[in-house]
Amino acid sequence: MDQKIKILLADDHQLVRKGFRALLEELDYVEVVGEAANGQEVIGLLRRGVKADVALLDYEMPVLNGLETLDQIKRDFFGVKVILLTMLNQRELIQGAVEKGVNGFLFKNASLDELSEAIRRVSKGENYFSSEVTLTLLKTAQNPDHTLLRQLTEREIEVLRLVAQGFSSTEIGAQLFISPRTVDTHRNNLIQKLGVNGIAGLVQFAIKNKLV
Repeated sequence: MDQKIKILLADDHQLVRKGFRALLEELDYVEVVGEAANGQEVIGLLRRGVKADVALLDYEMPVLNGLETLDQIKRDFFGVKVILLTMLNQRELIQGAVEKGVNGFLFKNASLDELSEAIRRVSKGENYFSSEVTLTLLKTAQNPDHTLLRQLTEREIEVLRLVAQGFSSTEIGAQLFISPRTVDTHRNNLIQKLGVNGIAGLVQFAIKNKLV
């Protein structure tokens, strides 16, 4: 049996947290390894050695909110992926999370199937942004970088689109009939050409320029 994906769950409302835990426990490939009521408790659990593959964070938490906790996790706990959940449909919040390297972003009205898909993708090193999140960013995205776009080859734009949609190097390679290593090379070239911060930066650029 494959090793389970270890989840650290954080929400300041106990009933909501217990509800999420009950849903997650329906997924046989997931193990909830810890619960927290705020971001400070999340950081404390990680510092005490709780091993989590994915931190599932509510945005609106006291002491340290989800965005602040995301920032600290990315700085101090290499390898822990973060999915942010919120009821707030605000472009500035989503944009800030992308800039800080969030791996996934969902609204709390997401179905169990979508939450499951997000956890699976994020645990494999991919990004997952719900269609609602992407639409929120697209509605108000401005100032596309036409100069930078013109510097990209047709193949690089194809790879960029697929990276922004959350596909892995293997999946992109299969779609474009190239090797995963070639996909990685294109992705690294894109990061250098566009001057962005990793995959999250590529996603942000693609959304801003309406490539997804």
